Amino acid sequence: MIENFNNIYLFLLFLVGCILTPGFYAFQLWEAKGIFRRYNIDDSATLVQRFAAAWPTAESLTAIIIIIIGPQGNWAFFVLGFIVFLANFIYNTGTYFNLAFTLGRDKYKVAPEAMYASIFKLFVYGTLLISLREKLFIN
Repeated sequence: MIENFNNIYLFLLFLVGCILTPGFYAFQLWEAKGIFRRYNIDDSATLVQRFAAAWPTAESLTAIIIIIIGPQGNWAFFVLGFIVFLANFIYNTGTYFNLAFTLGRDKYKVAPEAMYASIFKLFVYGTLLISLREKLFIN
């Protein structure tokens, strides 16, 4: 398993960044009552909340499969993750600094943790894309 990721550091980065972190976040999203209370969200948002929980759940489960079969040729997972969290970073940063995305801004505030999480995930996917490029992009 570890040899598939070239070294223990990349394996641990993948484990923490692509399995544990989204798995923990998915668990919180599926158990939505705490998040609803924290952000003062009405129960009518449950359907959207469950839809939002689908991404980290799929990310975590797909990453488990990649650990089992290896990252060889699985470039799409890493590129998609990078693109998603780049878009997420742009949105969170623009909203946090009141630069863009004004719809509904009076009803919620983006916490700085959202930007930090996006930066962490960009670091994870960027590092893995660069470090595993010979295994991911097979000719």
